Amino acid sequence: MRTISGEENALNWLDFWNGNHSIYVCEKHRQRHHERIGADIVQRLPPETGIVIDYGCGEALSAPQVASRCHRLILSDGAPSVRDRLSEWHQDAANIDVMSPEEVLRMDKGSVDCIIINSVLQYLAPEDTRNLLQDLSPLLAPNGRIIVGDIIPPDHTVLADAGALLHFAWQEQFMTEAMIGLMRTFLSDYRKIRATYGLTCYSADDITAIGTRLGLKTQRTALNIGHDQGRMTFELQRVAA
Repeated sequence: MRTISGEENALNWLDFWNGNHSIYVCEKHRQRHHERIGADIVQRLPPETGIVIDYGCGEALSAPQVASRCHRLILSDGAPSVRDRLSEWHQDAANIDVMSPEEVLRMDKGSVDCIIINSVLQYLAPEDTRNLLQDLSPLLAPNGRIIVGDIIPPDHTVLADAGALLHFAWQEQFMTEAMIGLMRTFLSDYRKIRATYGLTCYSADDITAIGTRLGLKTQRTALNIGHDQGRMTFELQRVAA
């Protein structure tokens, strides 16, 4: 497990996501990225799933797609500006709610069927990751799952990220924009914050150890959520007694 600093690091990343930023090379990248994530999440949900939480959801452009597979979808993000946009976009949706992380933790224990935490843990210090999963796990119903996606393994490099983006761009036909976007990212606040504070990396054993300590059955899935298959997704399940 490669470590990063704790509270200061989290605050700097939260400031980044709460402000104006662009991690997408073009609008097509943004749309295809969210479509891919939505499709990957949906295929992991049984039909008629009860309550699903997308924790650290970001823009969640695929929320209607995910909401169509569950009775209630809760979108939660730590950035107030993101929550404001989500509330506006989904104000007429009957089964989509927006909550702060604090509101999520006040939900009834044993009431949630699935918690999605995708592309989040790399921005947290390991201790904060352990605390977060410890706080969220009591919300799980019997056989409920926490799905943690886009986990960066210790040997995964920035060049590997760039290569995965270019492969995705080739598949979705925005290669020129991707090349230009990589140069723009190199000069951006994202690159500067990543260089200064880094991203947390976890091995499969790290995630399994966390799940075991929480009494959750943990396994790596065959495919990662999203386009970067050099990263990892795990399911942590509360097994019914």
